[in-house]
Amino acid sequence: MNIMYWHWTERIADQLIKLGKSTIVITAGVTPSGPVHLGTVCEFLFPEAIYRMVKIKNPNIDVKMYFILDVLDALDSITIDLKEYEEDLNKNIGRPLEIVKDPKGEYVSYADRYIAELQNIMNAFETNFKLIKVSELYRMGAYDKYTILYMDNLEKVKNIISETSNRELSKDWSPIMAICENCGRIDNTVITEFNNGIYKYKCKSCGYIGENSIEKHMYKLQWRLHWPTWQAILNTDIEGGGVDHFTKGGSRDTAERIHRELLGREPPIGYKYGFVLLDGKKYSKSKGIGMYVRDMIKLVPPEIIAYHLLKYDLEENIDFNPTKEKILNMIDDYENASKIDNQELSRADRKRYVAFKLFGKNRNSFKEMLLYYSIYKDWNKVQNHIKIEDYYKTYIENWFKIDFIPDDYNFSYRPVKIDKHRELVISWTEDMDAIQIHNSIYDYAKSNGYLPAEVFKYFYNHLIGKDKGPRLGKLIYALGVERVKKDLL
Repeated sequence: MNIMYWHWTERIADQLIKLGKSTIVITAGVTPSGPVHLGTVCEFLFPEAIYRMVKIKNPNIDVKMYFILDVLDALDSITIDLKEYEEDLNKNIGRPLEIVKDPKGEYVSYADRYIAELQNIMNAFETNFKLIKVSELYRMGAYDKYTILYMDNLEKVKNIISETSNRELSKDWSPIMAICENCGRIDNTVITEFNNGIYKYKCKSCGYIGENSIEKHMYKLQWRLHWPTWQAILNTDIEGGGVDHFTKGGSRDTAERIHRELLGREPPIGYKYGFVLLDGKKYSKSKGIGMYVRDMIKLVPPEIIAYHLLKYDLEENIDFNPTKEKILNMIDDYENASKIDNQELSRADRKRYVAFKLFGKNRNSFKEMLLYYSIYKDWNKVQNHIKIEDYYKTYIENWFKIDFIPDDYNFSYRPVKIDKHRELVISWTEDMDAIQIHNSIYDYAKSNGYLPAEVFKYFYNHLIGKDKGPRLGKLIYALGVERVKKDLL
């Protein structure tokens, strides 16, 4: 029987629960090579959402979450935010991120700089992951037996990778990427001999010829082996990845066969997700495409970002352009989602409902606070009119500090006496709410042969000196009907 799921997390959670295990292991990971962008957020957000849905469906299941930090990846480019150190960092191209020094001297390594940022952001999103540097798995010997297995079955490994990636491997290809003991590079070494855990290598960058043993852990496996191996080590039940990993010929195809044909286990459940785009382009930490998340979470509460990324289908590309107007619309959509009940919803509303259920928090209106603060610029005065949500205060203050105020809310109250529509203003009373005031303007315009847009524009001009602003009924209500009447008449 086909089950109608409201959200993709429900389907995946059911897959995991049907495994019948008392403990489920969810893994994910990134290379900490630059500032966190929204694509990086998806790497931990989507598995976190799965974790939360499993716990909603069955709170008794123990779910372990491991987030792998691939610190042995080679430095291959310099991020925009470190361009001033480019000359020195270029000397470290090809070296594992873990052994490249932090150019600012604030952390032990280049990798540690971005791990610290990632940890702070993951904490802001309240994730349940345990972070693991992949180098720790190597140093504790967890990879050793698998590496020897791959080297002892070299031809089989090469055949699997060739067949699944649809490419011919070179004769000197090896599962092992040795770290050169002379220059420190890992990206340009060739294994020339392997016997009983001892390997010889040549570095094409500096010409060094060296010898080392697996147990000294001065190496890393090639990605298409490295990935399924950490899944075997951690006993992963599920791990996702971008569509590039899951397309035909991608690393997921290789991983499935490595699991079954060499590791003697079923591969973990896989799921693929689309890209986060900025005007059609992928976010990039190295090229600086898109606002960095460390800056974004100063302007938008993390749960609202999470909601927005989760309200789409899993494989759908998400265009996320953090302009001030679009972010305000996103906040508005989030607040409206908090009011959705679970009866007779459209497909889109069902996804919004579940996305809010997973990450949303019921709070007082952000837009209402923004409106009142735009009017009074003083929280003591604002609290005389509405209940203040302390959580939102810093975000709103940050908007004003960096001039991130959407145009409709970027105004000062500067009333000018009116010479028409006086009977409308006189009709307003203190007991009218914002909707009633707004409707009265619309009804007045229609009844008296005016275009509603013209009347609204007239009052915006006489209240804030602009052609438009926040919803007029809300603005007049926030200012106070008697105050507005006194100032306009």
